[in-house]
Amino acid sequence: MSEVNVSQLNAEHSSDWKFIRAELNSSRAFQPLDIRNVITDFEVYEHIDKPYITGKLVVNDAQRVYERFDFQGGETFTVEISRAHNQKIPSITKTFIVDEVIDAGRVNETVQTLMLHLVEDVGFSDVLANVNRSYTGQPQTIMQKISTEYLDKEIIDNAADNVENSMRVIIPNLSPIEAMAWLKNRSTTVEGYPFFLYSTFAVNKYYLMDLGSLLSQPVINKDAAFTYSQGVEVSETGSRLFKIHDYKLANVENISSLIHAGYVGANHSFHNITTGSSETIKFDVHFDIYNKIDFNKRQKRPLISTELKHKDKILSDFESRNISNVFATRSFNDVKSYGEENTRDEQKRSVVANAMKHLLTKAPMEITVEGREFLNGSSNYSIGNNIKVIFKGTADDGPSVKIDRKMSGDYIIHSARHVFSVEKCFSILLISKIANYNDDSYPVG
Repeated sequence: MSEVNVSQLNAEHSSDWKFIRAELNSSRAFQPLDIRNVITDFEVYEHIDKPYITGKLVVNDAQRVYERFDFQGGETFTVEISRAHNQKIPSITKTFIVDEVIDAGRVNETVQTLMLHLVEDVGFSDVLANVNRSYTGQPQTIMQKISTEYLDKEIIDNAADNVENSMRVIIPNLSPIEAMAWLKNRSTTVEGYPFFLYSTFAVNKYYLMDLGSLLSQPVINKDAAFTYSQGVEVSETGSRLFKIHDYKLANVENISSLIHAGYVGANHSFHNITTGSSETIKFDVHFDIYNKIDFNKRQKRPLISTELKHKDKILSDFESRNISNVFATRSFNDVKSYGEENTRDEQKRSVVANAMKHLLTKAPMEITVEGREFLNGSSNYSIGNNIKVIFKGTADDGPSVKIDRKMSGDYIIHSARHVFSVEKCFSILLISKIANYNDDSYPVG
């Protein structure tokens, strides 16, 4: 995942995109139908927890498209999008399947508007396939085999080879994507970071990345932060392209839900039904996560402070929940099974991985920015990348610029909805972090 080349993005101040290709096709059709001139809206949705992307297409139908194409679901929509005035940036090509007609409403007696729901072609291939067999190996290796055999899609992964993660599994009658997600959920790094398996709009490959590696990446916009400021809008410099047009921060900081889930301070017990033995792990969010992570020097203030107390007791010192986990061992003589966690370290890693995922949901923010920074056919600049986001402090503290260190931050892009309308593209990003900036000075780099 590469850093954005600001000078390239700003070339010619181009903000327009164009459809090079937009075709509907079907195994029942004689030839593809070019619908570039009748598309009114097109949306693409990416999510770091979804191994396929989805979309929505709105078509102005004045040529009996709905009737003549006889939509039944399963039709293909192939789209190629590029910058209108900058040919240096590669175009993006993607094939979707029409899996639902959301709406077909008449504007008048002879014109109607079609709204189609789209799913990436691998998402449709997935529902047609079934995996019900045994595999032996490391989780990422098994996922590679499943993806190649059933979906014909390569996985880019950063999973380190670890013999201790090797296992034998019997895929229990799942679709390929369900099987890969099942394996992904069982995978952690040695430090306890969870893995994410996701697909992107720009690149026709899967990404299998651990959270530690994702958060350790430099921000892709180090020289031009996404900024919520009126000054960005009127500036004639390149920074105008990095304006936050809108944001939404609501229903966040729910500490009670984290406590209830057992990811602030809790006991997690692991019961081995084969041997009859039990092991109890005391989880402390400060000791087990915040005291050990060290991937961003300027952003180390925990989302759950050690100064946050109840009746003079730090929240993580409470044993708020007793959570039980049951597993079996020795299913196979020569290798572990899916659910085996034989050591205390393995058990602790599974708890830490789930806690980190929950921390990402504590203070998410939705921002709306111009989409050109993320839609580049040469690489993925969207989900899974880190971006620098700046909100100025709400008080005027003098000549130096002070930032809001709670709302500002180096955020990971959790999901993205790219909206194309009238040759303009906006990206609505759901971003999250697990720590806040250390101080209110403007971060450089």
